[in-house]
Amino acid sequence: MAVLDVKHLTVGYGKVQAVRDVNLSLEKGEILGIVGESGSGKSTLGSAITKLLRPPGKILSGEIRFEGEDLVPLTEKQLRHKRWTDISVVMQSGMNALNPVATIRRQFEDVILVHQPMGKAKMAERVDEMLQLVNIDPVYADHYPHELSGGMKQRVSIALALVLDPKLILFDEPTTALDVVVQRFIVQNLKMLRRRYNFSALFISHDLGTVLEIADRVAVMYAGQIVEMQTTRNLLRHPKHPYTEALLRCFPDPRAEIIEAVGIPGTPPDLADITPGCPFAPRCTRSISTCFSETPAYVMEKDTGLACHLAGREAEVQA
Repeated sequence: MAVLDVKHLTVGYGKVQAVRDVNLSLEKGEILGIVGESGSGKSTLGSAITKLLRPPGKILSGEIRFEGEDLVPLTEKQLRHKRWTDISVVMQSGMNALNPVATIRRQFEDVILVHQPMGKAKMAERVDEMLQLVNIDPVYADHYPHELSGGMKQRVSIALALVLDPKLILFDEPTTALDVVVQRFIVQNLKMLRRRYNFSALFISHDLGTVLEIADRVAVMYAGQIVEMQTTRNLLRHPKHPYTEALLRCFPDPRAEIIEAVGIPGTPPDLADITPGCPFAPRCTRSISTCFSETPAYVMEKDTGLACHLAGREAEVQA
């Protein structure tokens, strides 16, 4: 049984559907990367899955099954028993996620005392252990967040998310605004922690390079929908959706003698005014007439998901 199974999830903000009919699953110990441009619905999807949507955000339809149990109808009281112990979150900015007027140790203790109370000595030992896991000297446990660097704060957030050994962790843009050296360190650290704790994770980012390095599979989002899902290896070598191909072209090869920055022409559609057809069609260099009149269905075969009219057309041509 999958740790997480999302079926036909639609999320709206008033009349705007920011996430539309999303389906995905996550196995134990697997990292699923979710990538796309700003406004594609990545963070809204993550907030919906963890039931952390803020008003006016609302789940309009669908199921979010964690270990077989649908989280959608659960009350805040029921969800509280699952947060931190079963499901935890690492936010985009460590400074925003941490309480600025409490020491690092106090913030760990607050989580532990609410969900898994233990003796003071054991709790102190656990805090030191978690900080060491993310390569932070335990002496910093008695410091305040503003006394730590940006990279250290983000690593503290990761340690805090792991303190109660959750089964599922949502990483929402965890390396944004960090320099490339710190990003690299955090990614390597996450790989080590996944091997040690065997947690499942959703890794949300607009940085395709980081996602390709850490994820086992990648889901590409556009206009609130998943348009392609493949294993990382296959996505990098054989992207199937034109939008995925365009994203990969935006990611230059650092080994090339001349690095050329390539963008995607046009802008994402207005989610308040979605018209029939493929949302990417106006920006697609391979679009056909059908792309502007019929919305492609998302088809999942084996470990590959795709929503594109070209898939069937190319298959016909090859036949």
